[in-house]
Amino acid sequence: MKKIILGLLFIGFVMQSYGQDVLFQAKLKKENVPVAVIEAINGDFGDVEMMDFYAIPIEIIDEDVYINQDINNDEDYDTYQVTLKGGNDKIIATYNKDGMLISSIEYLKDVLLPAKIRNTINKAFPGWYLTKDKYKMTHFSKAKAKERYKIIIKKGKEMKVVYMDEKGEVLKVHHKVNFKII
Repeated sequence: MKKIILGLLFIGFVMQSYGQDVLFQAKLKKENVPVAVIEAINGDFGDVEMMDFYAIPIEIIDEDVYINQDINNDEDYDTYQVTLKGGNDKIIATYNKDGMLISSIEYLKDVLLPAKIRNTINKAFPGWYLTKDKYKMTHFSKAKAKERYKIIIKKGKEMKVVYMDEKGEVLKVHHKVNFKII
């Protein structure tokens, strides 16, 4: 009896987690996205490929965010999220229905790091060399963009993951462990 009750409880939690995905976004075709949003993307990001479009059932009123569960069709949405791709870039941008950029998150891989970042790595980790790096910039309207770098460095067989900000300050360092399964 305990197994049946625990099994049903587990199924309920799984169903709840799937239900939340549907609540917070609906995939759209490009032709269902307002023209103002498409024009704003072209103006803000230039030559990038628009991959995915989502309608998000939220409303922003006086800088407060509300979830609107009473949306009946694609024209009732006020907020749209678009996934963009260009070269090494992946950008997730959120717009309102009038084409105003609300937020964006930009991901880059293996970019030329700024001099401040390279100098800090060389001083803080002498003898180590870069193997990979990732860049993430988060921007919200009316706020300063936050830039973060994830850098993997190596010395011999030892590897570390270093997180840094745009000023070249080390935020966190992890030792990377390589597991070999025999």
